[in-house]
Amino acid sequence: MGDQVRIKLLVLDLDGTALRPDGSLSTELIERVAQCRAMGVQVMLATGRMLRSAIPYWMRLDLGNGPLIAYNGSLVAEIPSETPWFAWQLNSQVAHFVVRRALEWGILAQVYVGNELWLSREDERAQHYITVNHIPGEVKLGDDILRWPEPPIKILLQDDPERLDEFRVEITPEVLGLQGRLFKSQQDYLEIVPAGVGKGPALEKVAHRLGIEREAIMAVGDAENDIDMIRYAGIGVAMGQASDMVKHAADYVTKPVQEDGAAYAITHWILRDND
Repeated sequence: MGDQVRIKLLVLDLDGTALRPDGSLSTELIERVAQCRAMGVQVMLATGRMLRSAIPYWMRLDLGNGPLIAYNGSLVAEIPSETPWFAWQLNSQVAHFVVRRALEWGILAQVYVGNELWLSREDERAQHYITVNHIPGEVKLGDDILRWPEPPIKILLQDDPERLDEFRVEITPEVLGLQGRLFKSQQDYLEIVPAGVGKGPALEKVAHRLGIEREAIMAVGDAENDIDMIRYAGIGVAMGQASDMVKHAADYVTKPVQEDGAAYAITHWILRDND
């Protein structure tokens, strides 16, 4: 890689990539990120999480001023000011369709409205999500969850993986026709965002605004929602535990998250080659 463009921007997914299974950042990753920044490499996060759920990790990694991709690309905001760079919302038609069908199926629906998280019910899945993401959630029963003051930023559905796959097949034609996009961020998470929205498209806009060519970007992720970001980057890296679909989209595959694969990737494809 010695004759390739020097990396100027490192983009890290959070869950399953930068964050260990217990939701923590490893000391090694924190040190490798600091080394990158000391060498002049800008580091940013790209996550499906809400802004307020991602910012604590931005601060823990000491990433300074810069853009953060949240809600799987539906929002890009400058941190720490939280000033929006780009933002998109679902249209109400596709949002109403998805939530109504989820309620009919008995699938847990999480609707992101402004800076709030609305839940269709309170159960073990919902409570786990709130605990892991360190955010409050408001339960809206029945049609109350459809009475949003503004269109949602995204919708997250939770259920058993096989049931979500069945639901996805059923709703996909209508969602696509209503200008929505579907993908899984985890096996038991099905997400719906506006058509054309994703971490990859958001990263492209960020790179253009920063004046960084895609060849000088390395992106690391582990799930379906990371694929367009991995493909866009000059160096796309899949985590070792990622599915074959994600690995096939990547230039390299690093170690699994349990073995600190993100830190390993930084060491081998940025720090060594940027010396």
